[in-house]
Amino acid sequence: MIKLQLLLSHPKRELAVDPVLCAQLAALGMTVTGSGMASVSAEIAPDAYQRLFGPPPPLQGGFAPSAQAAPALPVPPELAGAVALITIAPRHVGTT
Repeated sequence: MIKLQLLLSHPKRELAVDPVLCAQLAALGMTVTGSGMASVSAEIAPDAYQRLFGPPPPLQGGFAPSAQAAPALPVPPELAGAVALITIAPRHVGTT
């Protein structure tokens, strides 16, 4: 699965994902894995990713190797009113 980050066009007051947006994401092959007031985390199968965005770049366990290697993806028309930006989530590196 490829990990995605979606920046919402209009931040909301609660952490729950809007059911309409959740249904739109599911119809495109995305599964919501987390949400915040301004963003949604989701994952998508490689074949669904390819249908929506074209071939994926090199990944590490479903993540972009860095934030710089995670360019903006085109927002599908079905999400245009709700989502401002989609990227492949970069792998998080812990610090000590």
